[in-house]
Amino acid sequence: MSNRQKFHPMAIASYWIQALRTWLFLLVLTLINGGSYLVILGIVALALVQAIAKYLTRSYVISPEKIIIYHGFFRKKETDIPYERIQTIKQRQWFFYKPFNIIQILIETAGGKSQEAEGELPAVDINTLQLLESYRHREPLEKEPQTAAEATYHVTDEQIFLFGITDLSILASLTALIAFGTELIPDSWYTNVVTTAEDAYRRGWIFLLGLALLVFVSIMLISLAKNFFQFYNFNVSRSNQTLTIESGLLERKVQKIPVDKIQGIRIRQQVLRKVLKLSSVEIILAGGQEKQGENNTPTKLYVLPIISDSKLYQTLDQLLPEWHMQQPDLIRASTNKIWYFWRWYLLFIPVIIAGFYFHFYWGLAAMLVATYFLFCAWLDYHYQGYAIQTASRLCLQTFESLTKVQTFVERPKIQALTNQTSKWLYPKQIGHTKMTLKTGLGSEAIKLKFIGQKHQQKLKLFFNK
Repeated sequence: MSNRQKFHPMAIASYWIQALRTWLFLLVLTLINGGSYLVILGIVALALVQAIAKYLTRSYVISPEKIIIYHGFFRKKETDIPYERIQTIKQRQWFFYKPFNIIQILIETAGGKSQEAEGELPAVDINTLQLLESYRHREPLEKEPQTAAEATYHVTDEQIFLFGITDLSILASLTALIAFGTELIPDSWYTNVVTTAEDAYRRGWIFLLGLALLVFVSIMLISLAKNFFQFYNFNVSRSNQTLTIESGLLERKVQKIPVDKIQGIRIRQQVLRKVLKLSSVEIILAGGQEKQGENNTPTKLYVLPIISDSKLYQTLDQLLPEWHMQQPDLIRASTNKIWYFWRWYLLFIPVIIAGFYFHFYWGLAAMLVATYFLFCAWLDYHYQGYAIQTASRLCLQTFESLTKVQTFVERPKIQALTNQTSKWLYPKQIGHTKMTLKTGLGSEAIKLKFIGQKHQQKLKLFFNK
């Protein structure tokens, strides 16, 4: 396939969806403010014209040495991707792609600087992926039937249900959406909401409890829908030196990850999942990763979205035997230092007293906020620690957003270590240690706060070996 090729015409549908996502903000704003349907129709038509233009001006070449992607009309661009630079290849298949036996291919490289994949083939025949893999691994196209996977893990619908009803991240997303939406909601809508709230308050606590239950059930349904779309029929398998992850309902995603590209392993356990003895496992990669959220943070790449603690390390050892995963024997580095985690939040006490003085509910609200922050600080104090598992393996445990996080990393993957203290903490032999890891396109800092200086020195010796 060394000749220049056009994408399948279904690429227009993919480009159209991307364009509508770009215009989504304007569409919602037009609907909220009672805009004309002609304006909405015009935006949709403009997005379609943009999609057709993209299709007509883009093509590709797959040669034995590299992939070349051409795009542009007035300003022509050419992207060359040699196979040795490819880190991961992602395969996606929208439900409307299936009848045509076509897929979308995203190509990411370790040195990518973009927040998107360096190469995209939006709609190509499914056999194109086999051709790419054969060139990438220098294998003949006609080869023996593929051997069975060495290890597999499948997520059931029941597990997705548990994952959905215990997903606390949906609360943060809804809070951000509400905060952002208040800037766009017309004054008449806002007045109606306030009036409804006052009416609910007058009806009594039973009505308020029913309303709260309705909101809770709605949040659970949104969370379940979101996670079923994302993790439906989730499978991860290990063959030779490659992990293959597939999932998705409307959009089926397949990602092949070379094992030697894994920078680290991260185990997450939210408060609710700790009660149920369930955890989630993600892998950390360097290079291009998809982005999400307001802060453009990397999407979590789950290798085990939900698994019982009793099977966690056994399954990881089957999928990633090179890592020899085992439960860490953690050192609690901040024992008897709860005061340092709580001291600033104790300033809420005068605010609580003043709140109760002026109005009972103000004081109650201030007390609930203070209790939440004190509880989070206690969790941070209680759970943070570290374990030096081997001469080159470190496990760091922290607590963030009501989630216990264990990060397993090899010493060569740690970019920097910083020990800090102050003139007030130094006499008490207390300080902070920060480790910087390469994640995605940038770096991430993991910090152990208010730990003893002997632990700081121990971590420094490990890093400098």
